Amino acid sequence: MPLIPRLASFWRNLFHKDQVEHEFTEELRTYLDMLTETKIRQGLTPGEARRNALVELGGVEQVHEKVREIRMGQFIETAWRDIRLGVRALLHSPVFSVVTVLSLALGIGANTAIFSVVNGLLLQPLPYPESERI
Repeated sequence: MPLIPRLASFWRNLFHKDQVEHEFTEELRTYLDMLTETKIRQGLTPGEARRNALVELGGVEQVHEKVREIRMGQFIETAWRDIRLGVRALLHSPVFSVVTVLSLALGIGANTAIFSVVNGLLLQPLPYPESERI
């Protein structure tokens, strides 16, 4: 798929989600009706035809979920929901948040300092001529 149509699809899925969802629901309903009509022409009663069409389709909600999972822009929507949930959790217990952030900062700072010392003393040669003889 060329870049411009992909970007247009991405934009549409991201910002016009309700319209895309409605169009997909209509498309799925039309497909289900066509499948039911085919089953009726094969000799089934309307109730049996509808039931067989639903079984063959695999369930309307399951199809909706599969399409939502692979739709372009879904990963951004999911990431945004995760970020909002994280911010709400941080605001819900600020003391825990401060302790967690300080612990991470202390751990990262200590790790950086120790690596700098090890790198300077053990991994890099000393800044003297013929330093390997010392």
